Order: sequence, then structure tokens, then C-alpha cells
Amino acid sequence: MKDGNRNDLLHATSFLHGANAAYVESLHSKYSRNPNTVESTWKRYFDALGTGMNRDVRSVPGPSWARSDWPGVPADETTAAFDGNWADAADQPSEAMLDLKIRRQAAEGGVGLNEEEVRNKVLDSIRVLMLIRAYRIRGHRIARLDPLGMMHHVAHPELDERMYGFGESDMDRPIFID
Repeated sequence: MKDGNRNDLLHATSFLHGANAAYVESLHSKYSRNPNTVESTWKRYFDALGTGMNRDVRSVPGPSWARSDWPGVPADETTAAFDGNWADAADQPSEAMLDLKIRRQAAEGGVGLNEEEVRNKVLDSIRVLMLIRAYRIRGHRIARLDPLGMMHHVAHPELDERMYGFGESDMDRPIFID
């Protein structure tokens, strides 16, 4: 028994094997944008698929069960301070906002602060956040990852606490970072 129709169908569609899927999809996407940009045999093939199949592959929606809010990205002030991805300039911690938070925390602790102390603490908070961010971004430049000591390390001023106004006496001093 010979089933010529099935063999003919297999032979006619064997190029659609899974290994070629990405290539065929890219051709179809190209065809969707402009049918004259693909080879004539591919044009005839895609034309034969019918109008329902001739839409741009990139416009096909994802699965119906996909969540639009996933993965969740924290958008709070603390995360933005560390990664530097502020939604807009209005969300950046202003001196007034830090001033308010420092005063509130000092009041909770029963400590009174004058204007100069608050200003200094606000500046310290901003400088520490800048130093933390610098270490998050550039800290790998001074990391000791070479056990044989063959790499030459260059001092980076951006990672020096003195650049942010801190000295040796400030290393054990508590600083408000919320």
C-alpha cells in the first residue's frame, strides 16, 4: 500500500521543520511588511496561506494568561536612590523632603535639631546615597578578584569617600539614609 498523497505533502512541507522556524518567521515578518521583498517562491507560499495568516508576526499578542504587571518593579524612593532610575525629576528626593524626614525621625527619637544640624544631615544623606550608588555602579573596578595579585588596581576618585566630603572620623558616624 502506497499513500502518495501523504508523501507528497511531507515532501512539499519538509522545509517547515522546527529547526527552520525562526528563519521562516523572519521571512513571514518581512513579507508582512512588504510582499515584494521576499523571493517569489516564498511570496507564492505566503500568498497561498490566505489573508488570515498574513499579519505581521511581531503584532501577534502573547498568551492570554500573561500578566501585564509582571515582573513587578519596585518604584519606591529607596530603590530609586540606589539604582538611579527615577521615574521623573519630581520623584527625586529633594532637600525639603529629606529635611522633613530627618526632622520626623529626630522627633521620634526625642532629639531636637537646629537649622544648621538639619542642613548638614541632609547633605550627609545625599552624599552617602551618591557614594552608595557609585559603589553599586563602579565598585567592581576596585574589587580584589585576582587571587594571584597579577592585576594592577587604579584608584578611582568616584569611589573615594573624600570626594563626597567624608573623612576618617566620619566612618563610624551614623548617617540617615531612610
